Amino acid sequence: MTHNQKEAAIEAIRELGTLKAGAKVAGIDVKTLRAERKRSKIFDNRINDALNEGRERMGDESIQFIKDVRDGVYEKTDRNRLTAAIALANWIVTGFRGTTQVQGKIDHDVRVLTAVPRPKYIEEKKPKLIEDVIEGEIIKEE
Repeated sequence: MTHNQKEAAIEAIRELGTLKAGAKVAGIDVKTLRAERKRSKIFDNRINDALNEGRERMGDESIQFIKDVRDGVYEKTDRNRLTAAIALANWIVTGFRGTTQVQGKIDHDVRVLTAVPRPKYIEEKKPKLIEDVIEGEIIKEE
């Protein structure tokens, strides 16, 4: 690859966010671009920076499109474009979906000594205590 091809590829990747776009502008295929990235660490770092910048731009554009649809900028909304914008925002924008929170906590008070199931005996009463159900010993008593 020549220096001009490298610069053109980096600029296209920065604008569009994909290796395919960079390879097309440089007039090469994606395999050649990947081979050049493996050959030169400096070029690889510049491509990674351009990819991150391009993805941030795609995320910003997706968020802006979603806001425009919400605000009624478009008279008629293409649902396929809206779905694609939401999918891109989920992928690119950190925290777009929100955070996952754990609501509960499980305390483990019983250590199971065996996991072999007991044979089913005919019993007149149903077990009510944990000692009747699981063979083991109680670690923590309250």
